[in-house]
Order: sequence, then structure tokens, then C-alpha cells
Amino acid sequence: MQRVTNLQGKLGAVIRLTLVALATLACNLGVSAVPTPTPFVLVTPPVLVVTATPTPRLATNTPLPVVPPQPACTPNTAWQIYFVRQGDTLANIASRSGTTVAALVQANCLTNPDVIFVGQALRVPRQPAILTPTATRTPAPSGPSIGGISIEPSVQRGAGQFQVATGMVTLRAVGVSGAVRVSYFLQQIGTGAPVLIGESSTPQDGFAVQWLVTAGNLSAQLWAVATAANNQIAETPRLIVFTDSAVAPTIGTLSVTPSQPDPLEPAVRVLPIGQVLLTVSGVTNATKVLFYFVDQRPGNAPILLGEDSNFNDGVGIIFNTTPFSSVPRGLIWAQAINALGQSATTASLPIVIR
Repeated sequence: MQRVTNLQGKLGAVIRLTLVALATLACNLGVSAVPTPTPFVLVTPPVLVVTATPTPRLATNTPLPVVPPQPACTPNTAWQIYFVRQGDTLANIASRSGTTVAALVQANCLTNPDVIFVGQALRVPRQPAILTPTATRTPAPSGPSIGGISIEPSVQRGAGQFQVATGMVTLRAVGVSGAVRVSYFLQQIGTGAPVLIGESSTPQDGFAVQWLVTAGNLSAQLWAVATAANNQIAETPRLIVFTDSAVAPTIGTLSVTPSQPDPLEPAVRVLPIGQVLLTVSGVTNATKVLFYFVDQRPGNAPILLGEDSNFNDGVGIIFNTTPFSSVPRGLIWAQAINALGQSATTASLPIVIR
């Protein structure tokens, strides 16, 4: 009996322990475990900056190209000097002096053909044709003005043309304003460069200067330039002045090179087809010489072959006979003309071209 009781007691203890274990297990299964939170870490991505790495240039022994020096420009000193007047352009100077703008640019070493100024000295093959004088010249704004020149004593022979005698002549400026000085210039027509006669800074007597006329064959252009304190200038129209002996021009004989006398008519000159040189001798008191040709068949008018107004290298022109080679016979002659329009003519020379 005692043994049965002990077994029952042990069995009860095992059952209680089992129940306690089951209860504990049931509690663990019914309650969810709370996980420990994981801290959040914000990661900032790095910024990648891309820069251009220059490629190094390797030094070489190749030399830099050498630019050949430009040849220095030399003005054409064989040409005459012309002083630019108000209203001139390089184009009209070229037209009036029988050349081209390109030739003037080269002869004067100009860098810009559109920029010339009053009083500038330019080299020209011959003096430009004289423009018709006007009574007054419109002055530049704020610049000086000058109307003309008084010549005492003198005799007016035409518009802008005055005859003077050898001896002392007084020149005065007319209609001057805004000027501190007036200069007077003279240039022999057909030859020579401008010459300063004199200048005056005395307005009280009309900026007067004394001019001693010594040349008995004077035929020249005369003009005055007024200069302001700021060096702006104004110029008078150019006048023609001449002495008694310069009134009538003279001319000698016309020659043709190459040419030969016609065997059947020795008075007729035979000219080759191509270029020949026409020249005249004995030209005096003239501003230009004109050369003419005429077909001797009825109904034909004279043709102007050309003119020469630069007598420094002789008086003559080149005559191209080719366009006239079909003409059976013609005549050529030359005519000298002075500043007043008076003329002298050579004898006509009969020619044939073959």
C-alpha cells in the first residue's frame, strides 16, 4: 500500500511538470516576438566631376612660315603734281587727267582710293582739265571761306582769264572770313609744279602780296588758299593768267616715225600697219596739242586721234593705224591751243597705210 502511494505521488509530480511545460509552450506560441528595429542610414552618392585634361603639345622643329617682305611703293616722280581741290574725287581726277583710278593709286602709293583731302599733292600724267570757275565756294562748316582773287593791274580777257604785263602785280583775296592766312600759288600750264608766290596774315589790306612777273611767255593757273586757325582750308577757283607774248600759240612741223615717202608721190608718207609715233616741234604758249586724221574720200569728217598736254617729254602721241588700213589716202595734222582757246595748226600731211 505504501509503495502504491509513493508511485502515485511521483506520477503526480511528473504530470504537474508536464502541464507547466505545456503552459509555458502555449504562452510562447501565442505571443509574437517584437523584432529589434534596424537603424536607417542615409547614404549620399559621391558626385563625379569630369574635367577635360588638355593634351600636351609636343615641341617640334618645324619653323613658322616666313612671309616675304612687300616691296616698298615708289611714287611716279615723272608725273606732274596736282593739288586736290574741294569737290575732287580720285575718279574725276583720273578722268580729267587721262588716266585710271588704279594708275593714280599706284603712282601715288595710296592705300585707300576713297580717301583724299583738299591740298593733297597727287602725281598725275597731265594737269586735269580746268573746271568752270564759280563765283563763290561754299565753305565747310566752321571752316574759312574765300571768294576769289583781285589782280592789279590786269585786263580781263574772258571768264576767269586775265592778261598781265611784266613787272610788279598786287594780289588780294576777296570775300575772306574765318582765315588767319592766305597763300597764293602759280602753276605754268602744261609744265612745272605749283609755286608759292607769297602769303599774308594781314586781313586789313585784303591779305595782299606783291608778285613780280618776269616771264614774257607766262601762261599759268593762279589760285589762293585761305587757312583757318584750326588748319582747315578753303580754295579759290583757279584763274588763267598770261602775258602779252603768251596770247598766240605757235607750232612747227608734224613728223611720223616710222614712215617713208611714196616712190610715186614723194610728198605722201607711207605708214606701216600698226603703231607709229606722231610728234610736233616748235610748240610755244600752248596748253595742249590735238592730233587729227581725215579720210580724203568725200563726206568724211575729221577724227581726233588724241591729245598731249604734258610737254616735259616732247609733244606727241601713239597712232594705231590698223583701223584705217582700208583707207586709200588720208590726211593728218596737229593743232596747238592756248588757255584762251586760240590755236595754231601744222600743215596737213597726206598719208597712205600699207
